Order: sequence, then structure tokens, then C-alpha cells
Amino acid sequence: MTPSPSTFPPPRVLREDGYTGEINAAYHTPGFHSWLRNLPREVASADAELIYRVRNRVYRVPAPAGLPAPSLCVKSFAKPSTFQSYAYSASTAGTKAAKSFRYSVHLRQHGVGVPDPVCFYERWEGRHLAESHFVTAFLPDTVSFNTEFVRLLREDPDCETFLNLLRLIAGAIRRMHDCGFVHNDLAGQNILLRKNDLGEWGPPLFIDLNRGKILPAVSLHARARELARLELPSFFRRIFFHIYFGDAPIPRSFARWERFHRSRITFHHASRRYRHPIRQIRDRKRDVAISAVRPPYENMWLWDRKSGQPAIMLEKQDRSKHYARSDLWSLLWHNLLRLPAVWRQYRLLRTHAYAKPVTMRNRIGVCADVSDGDAAANLRLLESLPGCSVFLRCYFHHGEAGIGICRDAAHRLKAAGHEVALGLIQSRQSVLDPAAWTEFCDRAVDALHADVSYVEIGHAVNRVKWGTWTFKEIAALYACADGLRARHPGITLLGPAVNDFEYHYYAPLLARMRGRIDGLSCHLYVDRRGEPENPQGPFSLLEKCALGLAIARAGGLQRGFHVTETNWPLRGVGEYSPIQCPYRLPDEPDSHLAVSELTCAAYLVRYYLIALCSGYCERVWWWNLTARGFGLTDETEGFRERPSWHAFLFMQRTLGADTFRLYENRDGAEWFHFDRCSVAYARDPVVVAPPDGRTVVCDLYGQPQAAASTITLSSQPIYLFPPD
Repeated sequence: MTPSPSTFPPPRVLREDGYTGEINAAYHTPGFHSWLRNLPREVASADAELIYRVRNRVYRVPAPAGLPAPSLCVKSFAKPSTFQSYAYSASTAGTKAAKSFRYSVHLRQHGVGVPDPVCFYERWEGRHLAESHFVTAFLPDTVSFNTEFVRLLREDPDCETFLNLLRLIAGAIRRMHDCGFVHNDLAGQNILLRKNDLGEWGPPLFIDLNRGKILPAVSLHARARELARLELPSFFRRIFFHIYFGDAPIPRSFARWERFHRSRITFHHASRRYRHPIRQIRDRKRDVAISAVRPPYENMWLWDRKSGQPAIMLEKQDRSKHYARSDLWSLLWHNLLRLPAVWRQYRLLRTHAYAKPVTMRNRIGVCADVSDGDAAANLRLLESLPGCSVFLRCYFHHGEAGIGICRDAAHRLKAAGHEVALGLIQSRQSVLDPAAWTEFCDRAVDALHADVSYVEIGHAVNRVKWGTWTFKEIAALYACADGLRARHPGITLLGPAVNDFEYHYYAPLLARMRGRIDGLSCHLYVDRRGEPENPQGPFSLLEKCALGLAIARAGGLQRGFHVTETNWPLRGVGEYSPIQCPYRLPDEPDSHLAVSELTCAAYLVRYYLIALCSGYCERVWWWNLTARGFGLTDETEGFRERPSWHAFLFMQRTLGADTFRLYENRDGAEWFHFDRCSVAYARDPVVVAPPDGRTVVCDLYGQPQAAASTITLSSQPIYLFPPD
């Protein structure tokens, strides 16, 4: 634990046989003084462990008996030049060792974490510094922030864990600055982390303080210059600054100075090989490990469980640096080639909307995230939805355990009469290791093939946060398709799952995976337009589905167009929202795209009616069965059933085995007629007479309404049944 300011005593002056320095009062004992006189021999002995060696050397040595620490860390500074020695002797701040010790004492006195300072110990020959040592308590089992960050990326890519770590470090740096100290070398390897007895991270510890400075007050400019050194992906860098300023907006002057210094530092690092070519060659030959090597920003990937998706790592201006410029020409060329065929299909399809009967069996579906959530709770909820198609997600980053959970769930669902679809979800690591991705897909489908009818390969491939940057990387995800089809010919393969209405991605991707998939899949969100009927240019949901089917047919895909994910974000869910994750300021309002739970329930039913009854979509799976930010139920409130759950439940039970027959747009209302009932709604309220023979009215959730000669239609669909 870091001591409080009042418990750290002032240091004592140290003079020993030509050596001078200062010593922590807790170590001011005869035994330690005797050991200190032999310090040069101690660090040269066989018991000393050399931890780090470049210009200076750092040793771990056993401490003499009776001291608070069992081991000591000795940093022996390289002998300075004559000029540097004169500068040290004339400076009030002292040598590097003296500054390291005094700054450590200053920080400890203000409750900021540093390794326990023991002493600084140096020997002068006239005005030339001959030896200089800084001694601290050695802390075992510490890792640098850089090392821990890299470990998280490789072994536990959890966004919430990383955010908690950032919050811990931001608070420690803020305390350091508020006590008037600037580090001036605040890189990730100079921030140490150590877990306490409960297995939680204790206060961060700052090391390599000799470049620092004590100021009366640390200005925003100085703070910006300091924090610009931290190597964080740009999206999380902004979050880090918000946390640093107490979960408040970032001051404009700070942001301006931070951008300036970060650009300066980036240029300085990039130009190092030109400024110091000999040093660059020499450093390559050295076997020096300061901390784990940070992967490039474009290869960083974290999973945000709260929103059920990867976290954004880079801001838009930084993402643009990593796109393949050649993909733009490929996109333009292939879209031009396919445009005539797609347009012919689209014009033909638009004349056949709602023109044919549609059997609804297995078309109404829902996603269940059993491997990233509570599998048992999901399966209990699905017992209320007999006959509902269920889409399971199997994640690469969950490994063999995730495959096992999905296998057991699929077997239970198939036995209960559900049609089961499987989504194979990539991560950035799976893109970087194609062999591991192919093995994962093979193992997953081999384990589940007896219980699944559809397999979607890849997910949101046009979103870099899901791990793919180029068309080449996306196409490589589907290399496993040939083997899967050969071993399991009865399974329908879907892809490439494009997110939102960005259909221009299909042409270049389908050209690269010709013959590898059977049906076209899309995560067709329309939440940015509000109501499903609202147009985006000339395309409302109806036209978007028609265009999707046209692209599938023009590409020779015989199994049609499938919507494998859609929803609307909800209000009042904070960082669980898929559009405001993984961090939100305390007083930040909900996004204008978010809707109320009642509105979402109405949009859900209208979406299914349009997409399925038009005849353009084979299946629609709602994402997700349970999720605080957008699910039919809220797992953080004991799986509270939202209005959308009850709307979906009644729709599935009523229409799931029915057949659509006729669509009408009359009296200012939309009418969908099925064999057993009719469903109607109006975007603007209107009073109408019920159709002949269907006078029993139920609301969106299946609650009977009072009989009347007229009914008022609104944006909330109602069901009309014939009398018993």
C-alpha cells in the first residue's frame, strides 16, 4: 500500500567513507550502513541479478537482515562526462540518483505510488562524479502497464478490464500532477502494476523519475506534454483523458496542446533512424527487453461484453490510415460490372412485392448469445418460443469452451423443435492467423453440423472493429467454406455479412468468393432513419430488402437474402448502448438514435412484417434475446421482459405457423392479411372500420381490446381475428 502523506518520515543525510547521499529513516541502521559500504562489491557478486542494461544498469540484490524489504533494487547510473559532472555539481536539483530519490520521497509524502525509496549513494572525485547509485525496495511480481496491456490483448481481450486499468492509471497520474510533479518520461514501461492479496491491482507505481521536475503547479500545457507520451489507441486515449479530468469534458487548450506534442513525438520517433543510424544498428543487436512489444494499433482488438461487440480502437482519422487504397478501385470496378444485372433484378422484384403467399414457418427468428451470456437463462426463455428459428453465435476468441457451449445449446434447441443457425464470429487474431481460423470453423461446424441448418461465416466484415481491414482479409475468412461444404453438404452457408445498408461491399467480395456461399446475409439496421418505413434516399426497408435479394440473384446465390442481425438501440442504458459504448460521460444524454422500449416493440413487428411478407427475405433474426442495451429482455434486471419481448412472443405464436396472403395500403393504414388473422397499423393515427369477418381485436402484446364498430390505428400494430 502507498502510505498516506503523514506517515512517510523525512530522509536523513548520508556520509560514508567518501560517499554522500540521503537515506530513508526506516533503513538508517548499522547493518544497512555496513552493507552500503560494500555496495560496488554487492552488485558485482554472484547473488546480484542484472535486470536491465543499456546505458545504466539495474540490479536485484538480497537485502541485509532486519530491513523492511527482503530484496533491494540498485540502479547504477553510467559515469557522466566531465561537462555533465560540472553541471550536476552546480545544480541545486543534484544528480540523476539524487533527483530519483528526492522525487520518490516527494511523491510518497503526497500519497503517490513509487517503489519504497531507500537511498541515493554516490562518490565524487573532486568535481567529477565517479559513482552514482539509487536504491529502492525491490517489488516482486510487478509488470509494466505496457506488458499488462499486451497480455490483455493476447490472452484476455476484455474491454471492461482494460477500462478499469485505465481508470486506475489515470487516477494515479492525476494525483502525481496535482502534487506538482511532472515525470517527463511517462511511458507505459515506467508505470508498474502489482496485485494485492485479493488479486486486484494495487496503486500504480512510477519509476525512472530522474527526468522529472517539481513545479508549484502543473499547467494544462505541461499535463498535455506529459500525457502525449502514453501509447494508447486513439479512441481509448480520448476516454483516458475524460477519466483523467474526473469523468468530465476535456479542456480545449489541453486537447490542442496534446495533439501538438503527440505529433511532435510521433515525428521524433519516426525520424530516429535518420538522426541516430549507428545507435539504431547497435540497438538491434542488443537483447534488451524493457517491456512486451506493443502490437500495431490496427491489430489491437478488445471485446466489449456490455454491448456485445468489439470496442472501437481508433478514431476515424486514424482508421483511414490503414485502409488499402487499392480496395477503392476494386470496389468501383466490380460495382460497375454488376450494376446492370443487379438493376434488372431489382426492377423486376419491385413489381412483385407482397405478390405471393409467404409461409411464415421458421422465418421469424431471434439470436441467442449463449457463449457470451447466461446460456441456461437463454434456453429457458426460448422454451416460450416453440418453432422459433434461433441463431447462435460462436466466437473465435472463446475457443474450445465456446464451441462446447454452442454444441450443447444447439442439441437442446434442435430436440425442442427449433431450427438452428450458427454464426462463426472472427476476431483480429483470427484474421492474422488464417490457419487457426480455418481450424476453429472446422471444429465448430463438425461439432454442430447435425443440429444446424445455416452457418454464417464471418461477421460485420465491413467494420474494422470486427477485425478486417481489406477485401483480401475478408475473402480469406471464407477459405474454409470449400471444406465445410464437402463434409456437410446439407448446411446452407451464408455470407458475407455486411453491416448496415452498405451494399457496395458485396460486389468485390462476391467476386472473390464465387461459389463458396449459398445465400446472402446482411445485418440490415435501419435505426438511423427511425421508423422502418423511413427512406434513405429512395430506399426504405422494403426497397433495401428488394435490393439485397437482387444482389443475391445477380450473384447466382440460390438461397436468397437473409437478415441475420437487426435491432434498435434503447434509451437509458448508458454504456450498454451499442452506439455509446464502452464509455459515456455521467451527464451525457442518450443518442438521438435511441428509442423507448414501447417504440422498439412496435418497430420490431413492423420490420418483420415488411421484410418477410414482401417475399424479399428468407429469414430475419433479431439481435438479441437478452441484452441490456438492445435485447428483448434485460439480463442486468433479472432478465426483465421488455415490451419488445411480449410483442415478439405474441407475433411468433400468432404468425409463426401462419401464411401471409395479401397486403393492402388503404384508409391511410398498412394491412397484412394472413390465413388466421390480419395485422394493421398506421404511421399517423386513423379511425377505420374492421374488415369483414375479423372483428376481434388484440393489441401488440396479445391483450384483447373492447369490441367496437370502429378501431383507431396507430404506429402500434394490432391483430384482428375472426369471432370464435
